[in-house]
Amino acid sequence: MAALMLEISTRGLHRYQSIEREVTTIGRALDNDIILSDPTVAPHHLKIIRYGDDSVEIVNLTEVNPTRIGGHQRASLVTEALPVSLEIGRVQAQLLPQSFAVAATRPLAGGGRRGHLFGHASWAVILVLACLIAGGLEFYLNSYNSFKWSDLLKYVLRETVLTIGAFVLALTILERLLVNRWEIRQLVTSIALIYLLYYCSAYFVDAMDYLFSASWPSTLFRFGWYLGLIPCAIALYLIHISHLKRSRSIILAVLIASPIAVPSILQSPELRTLLDDFSSAARYHNSLSSMDLHLKPKVSIETFIQQAQNLGPGAYAD
Repeated sequence: MAALMLEISTRGLHRYQSIEREVTTIGRALDNDIILSDPTVAPHHLKIIRYGDDSVEIVNLTEVNPTRIGGHQRASLVTEALPVSLEIGRVQAQLLPQSFAVAATRPLAGGGRRGHLFGHASWAVILVLACLIAGGLEFYLNSYNSFKWSDLLKYVLRETVLTIGAFVLALTILERLLVNRWEIRQLVTSIALIYLLYYCSAYFVDAMDYLFSASWPSTLFRFGWYLGLIPCAIALYLIHISHLKRSRSIILAVLIASPIAVPSILQSPELRTLLDDFSSAARYHNSLSSMDLHLKPKVSIETFIQQAQNLGPGAYAD
C-alpha cells in the first residue's frame, strides 16, 4: 500500500503526519494516533482505514462538529482519488499521497544576496534616513516665516517617525498572525520605499498643478494613491515577501488599506472642493515656480481687477 500523509494547515508552516497503519484515529484524546489539540475537535473525531487495493475509507466518529469530507458532511467516504480535503472541527486538513507534488520553491527577498536592496539591514537604515531627510525638507520648504531646529525635530518625529513606526508595527503584527513569522528588515525597507515614492510623486504632482493651473492632478493623485497604489504595494509585499497566495493577498491588501484610505479621502481638501460650492481649498494651485510654466494664457493684474469688477454675485474670475 502506498504511504499517505495528512497535511494539517497552520499559520505559514503546515504540519505533516505520516499515515502508515491500516487504521489511524484522529482526535483530541491522548490515545489517538494523531492528536489535534483544538477545542472544536472531538476526543475521537474520525478514523482513516486503508485497504489493500489502495482505496481509503474516511469515517466520521462524532456528532459534535462532524467531519466535513470534500466540503460535505458525510458519515463515511471510500475513495481512491486523492487529495481529499477534511474539515476537522475548525482544523483544515488534506489527505495526500506521499508522492504528491509540492509547490515550487519561493525565492527569498533579494535572492539571498547580501548586497540586494532587501538583502541587508543597512539598506533599511539608509532608506529610513532618507525618509527623515525628505520629511525635514518638506518642513523647511513650507516654513515661510521663520525656521527653528526644535520645530523641525518635532515635525520629523511626529510626521515621519510616527508614520513609519505605526505602519511597521501594524504590518509586523499582521504578518505574525498570518504566517507565524516576521520579516522586519524587508518590511522596513518596503515602507521606507513607499514613503519616499509618495514624497517624490507629491513634488511632481505639485508641478503638474502649477503647469495646468488646476487642482485635478493632485485630486487624481490623492485618490489613486489611497485607492490603488497602497493596496497594490501591500499585495506585492504579501505575495513576494510573505509568500501568501495571490487571491488572499489581494483581499487582505484591500482590507488593510481601507481604514487608511477612507478617512484620508473623506478628510482631504480635494474631496471638499469637489462636493462643496465653497471650500477652504483653493480651486487653483498658488505655489510659485522659478520656471513659471503655465499652459493657460496669463492675465495681467489690471485685466483681472477689471474682470472682477464686472462680475455678478456668486461668480468668480478666471
